Amino acid sequence: MFEEQEEVVVATIRERGVTYSLDFHTHKEYELVLLHGGNCRFLVGNQFFYLQPGNLLMLDGTIIHKAYVSGDPQEYERSVLRFDAEWIQPLLQDLKVEHLLELFTENRNGLIRIFKKRDEAIIENMMKEICTLIVLGDNHLNDVQKRLAVVQLLIQISISTDYIIRKDQTFRDEKTEIAEKISNFLFKNYSRPISIDDVSSAVNLSKSYMSHVFKEVTGHTIMTYLMQYRLSKARNQLIQEPDERIKIISQENGFESEAHFSRFFKRNMGVSPSEYRKQQYNIINEGEL
Repeated sequence: MFEEQEEVVVATIRERGVTYSLDFHTHKEYELVLLHGGNCRFLVGNQFFYLQPGNLLMLDGTIIHKAYVSGDPQEYERSVLRFDAEWIQPLLQDLKVEHLLELFTENRNGLIRIFKKRDEAIIENMMKEICTLIVLGDNHLNDVQKRLAVVQLLIQISISTDYIIRKDQTFRDEKTEIAEKISNFLFKNYSRPISIDDVSSAVNLSKSYMSHVFKEVTGHTIMTYLMQYRLSKARNQLIQEPDERIKIISQENGFESEAHFSRFFKRNMGVSPSEYRKQQYNIINEGEL
């Protein structure tokens, strides 16, 4: 399972293959994904972005996201940087470049930044430098270096953008558009009972064709996708609302009953909802020490 990282900055360079299995995930950090190989449809919120090698995607990690890889998973190669906005914000404010954090929310409006090949190489090298600093340790001077390196990276991304396009101006195949419509319906209605007939009626497609297309694009059935989305929403609510009763959380996220929610949660997360909440509470408190 993919777990939230507590470090203020995390980086991986040229990572190959699919390394986590949870269908949807969130984390508090901002995230930058530079694709080197393979092709994937990257879901951010309720939008699918079709990524190809050389594309750079920047996102707010608190928005549910997931990479759906096309073809051989081992051909999927990317470099990833995640950092806590609160960790970098004071320096951005001092330098009067706090607006650089807006780079991570542009995708909500379907905006994609395109780079020339040479600038892609510069960005990758800067990410490598940050990765090296992370490995070196965690003292005050090293922390300052990491902050400066991240700010320099954001400046480089901002000034080296070749052009900005809207998502709907890129390659958009019909099947991805269908999958996006289905996702939109599920995300808007996940808290109430949903049947395949409901989805078919909402997107005005036959159940068989709709189900086939969705499975081809995402690798999952519509109902599996829905249940994993419900799980992710409930998982976040357990952390963000520590005093809310588990029964209420199960109801608000579309589960049939508290017992059904608990069974499904433990089967997917390995622990019960109450145990998970306790674990996350301990992790958060340890991080504040």
